[in-house]
Amino acid sequence: MSDLKVVVIGGVACGPKAAARLKRCNPHAQVTLIEKGHDISYGGCGLPYFVGSTVKELKDLMTTSWEAVRTPEFMKETKDIDTLLGWEATKIDREAKTVEVKDLHSDEVRVLPYDKLVIATGSDNFKPPIANIDAKGVFGMKTPDDALAMQSYIKEHGVEKAVVIGAGLIGMECAEAYSDWGVEVTVIEMQSWIFPQMLDKEMAAVLQNYLESEDMNFMLETKVEAFEVDDEGKVCAVVTDKGTVEAQMVLVAAGVRPVVKLAKDCGLEVSKAIIVNEYCQTSDPDIYAGGDCVMVKNLVSGELMYAPMGSTANKQGRVIGTNIANGNVETLPGVVGTSIVKMFDWSAGKVGLGERDCQRLGIEYATCIVPGPDITHFMPGKKIIMTRLLAEKATGKILGVQIVGPGRLDKRIDTMAVAITMGVTADQLSKMDLAYAPPFSSAVDNLLVAGNVMKNTLDGMAHSIRYYDVLEKLDSDDVVFVDLRTAHERAQKTLPAKHQIHIPIEELRARANEVPKDKEAIVFCIFSTRGFEGQLILEQAGHPNVKFIQGGIQFWPFDKDAK
Repeated sequence: MSDLKVVVIGGVACGPKAAARLKRCNPHAQVTLIEKGHDISYGGCGLPYFVGSTVKELKDLMTTSWEAVRTPEFMKETKDIDTLLGWEATKIDREAKTVEVKDLHSDEVRVLPYDKLVIATGSDNFKPPIANIDAKGVFGMKTPDDALAMQSYIKEHGVEKAVVIGAGLIGMECAEAYSDWGVEVTVIEMQSWIFPQMLDKEMAAVLQNYLESEDMNFMLETKVEAFEVDDEGKVCAVVTDKGTVEAQMVLVAAGVRPVVKLAKDCGLEVSKAIIVNEYCQTSDPDIYAGGDCVMVKNLVSGELMYAPMGSTANKQGRVIGTNIANGNVETLPGVVGTSIVKMFDWSAGKVGLGERDCQRLGIEYATCIVPGPDITHFMPGKKIIMTRLLAEKATGKILGVQIVGPGRLDKRIDTMAVAITMGVTADQLSKMDLAYAPPFSSAVDNLLVAGNVMKNTLDGMAHSIRYYDVLEKLDSDDVVFVDLRTAHERAQKTLPAKHQIHIPIEELRARANEVPKDKEAIVFCIFSTRGFEGQLILEQAGHPNVKFIQGGIQFWPFDKDAK
C-alpha cells in the first residue's frame, strides 16, 4: 500500500521503533509520529545514570550509535518520518479513522487521518496523595527534564540528605545516583523488603545487607504520611508512621501507571492496561499498541501481566512495524519477566516467577539456594554470586531464578531467560552444555550446580532450611547447630546460635555421636556444599532430624540484627 497513512502516538521507545521498522518494510508509507514532550527516542532507563554522572551528557541518551541526536529533522532526513514534537493526541475517532492532536504551545488543533494507528502512550509516575507532594525539592523520575532538574537541585542546594520513596528499580538506581554525590540516602518502602517485584524476601535481605554496608538506610513496612516544608516552600522532612526523616530532597518512585485514557475513550479493550494479541493488535484490527501502556502475557504462568520494560517496548515496536507493513506475519508470544539491576559493586537479576507468584497461583514448588564463585575458584578475580531456583514439584520444571552478588550474573540470567522460555526442568538444566574455561566459569557452572541441588531437593535427598526459618531457631533449646567449617573460616564469620558444636566436615563421620539425636540438627558451612554432605553423614549415623542451611552462611544477612 504505497499510500498507507499511519499515525504513531508516542515518541520514546515503542513508537519510534514501530515507525522506523514500518518505513524500512514499506518506504512509501506516510508515517506521522506524535510526541507531547520535547524529546524523542531517548534512553529513559539511562536517566538515573545521568543523575549520578555516570552518563556525562544528557544528549548522550538521545543519540544513535554514531552520536547523531534524534531530532525531528533527523527522523525526516534519515527515515522519512514526519514528527510533531510538542503535540498531544487528544481524541481518536475510530469510525472516521482520525486522530485529533493539539499543539501544547499554540493550542492549534489538527485532525490526522489514518489507515493504521499505533498507540504507544507509555506510562506516568504514580503520584500518591501525600500532603505537600508538590513542594520544591520533591521529584519524580520519568523524562530527561526530571533528571536534569534533579541533578541541578543537588548541585545548587547542597543536598546532604535525601529520601527515596519506593524500593523498586528506578527508586534504587536513583538512590545510588544520590550516593554518588555524597548524599545520605534513606529508602522508604511500604512492603517488607526491597525490590519487592523482582526478588523474594531472602534474596532481598542479602542485597539489603550489602547496601547497608554502602551506607544506604532503609525503612521497610513504612507508610509516608506527609512532607514538611520550610519557609521557602522547600521540602525539609518526610513524615512517616514510624517517625520523621530529615531530607532536603525527595524522590517519589512509587511505581508507574499505564496511560490508557485515549484507548478507553475510543472504546478499546482495556484492563489495567491495553489488551493486545500476539500481533500487538488491539480489539480494533486497525489499531496496534505497545510499550508501557499494554498488558503482556507471562509465558510461565500464562496470565496477562503489566511489565513495563524498555526492552519489551522495543520488541513490540518492531513487531508492530512489520505487521502493519506486511500483514500480521510476526508475533510476540509474551515475556518471562526478565530484569536486572546494578547497585554499587553488586548486581541482582530475575527471570520467571517469584515465590509470591507461585503461592498466588497455587503452584506446589520447591526452592534451593546455591552460592559459589562466578569463575573457577583457583582463578584470580573470582567473585561470589548466590543463585536461587524455584521449580514445580510435580514436574521439576524451572519456574523462576534469582541471582544476587558481586560476581558476573548477567550471562546466567540471560541463559535462564532462554531456558525458562523453553520450559526446561531441573534435570535438563543440570546437563546443559555451557561454555567452560577457567577465566569464564567453573567446569560445573553455578546454574548446573543449582539444577543438581534442585534435583536432590525434589528427590527428597537434600533437606534444607531457609534463612528466616533459621533465624527463628537460633535461641531454641531444641536445636543444635553443627559448624562444619575450619577454625580459620570460623574466625571470619560467626552464626549467633545458642547451642552450637564445631566439628569440621573431615571429622564428622568419626564424631557423629557427639550430635545429640534428641534435638533437631542444623548443619552449616560457607556455601552449603559441606552442609549437604554433613546432612547425609548424620542421617547415615542414624540422626532422625537433620537439615543444612540453604545457601550456607556466606551471605547470611542478619549480622546487624541476628536475634
